[in-house]
Amino acid sequence: PGTEPGGRRMQFRNRRLMPKLPWAVLIALAVLFTRPALAVLSCSASATPVTFGLYSPASAADLDSTGNVQVSCDGGRGLVSIQLSAGSSGDANDRRMFSGADSLRYNLYDKASRNQVWGDGTGGTQTVRFNVPPNRPVTVDATVYGRVFAGQSPAPGFYVDNIVVTVL
Repeated sequence: PGTEPGGRRMQFRNRRLMPKLPWAVLIALAVLFTRPALAVLSCSASATPVTFGLYSPASAADLDSTGNVQVSCDGGRGLVSIQLSAGSSGDANDRRMFSGADSLRYNLYDKASRNQVWGDGTGGTQTVRFNVPPNRPVTVDATVYGRVFAGQSPAPGFYVDNIVVTVL
């Protein structure tokens, strides 16, 4: 207690406020420095290969086939991109399967119309993208549309290429 000028005693009615003030400051600081926890988006991928079967050089028609890339994501949120590598040719716009030194031109597409090359998003290629909502698991089945171009005269053989699927 204190005294006013003139000798009267002053009463402090808010004595309890002072001990609570440090707690109020700590709580306010805790609220200011608390950030929401971030969930890490985790994805896995599996693929069914594009298998073309027998190619006939005498056929005037392109040889089409399909495969599949399945991507499952969980634990977070965000935009996911599925990319396909260029394969052994090193150029996604001019993919080639090889049998020794011989090659067979083909390509992979993201749509049945086969007019847009599926690649890594560079050089005019497209990627397949989808959104993952917050903390909801999502599985996407993306069809891979393949085409071996007509009018080629490859040597007989078993032609293969290896494509790497990247999920970003």
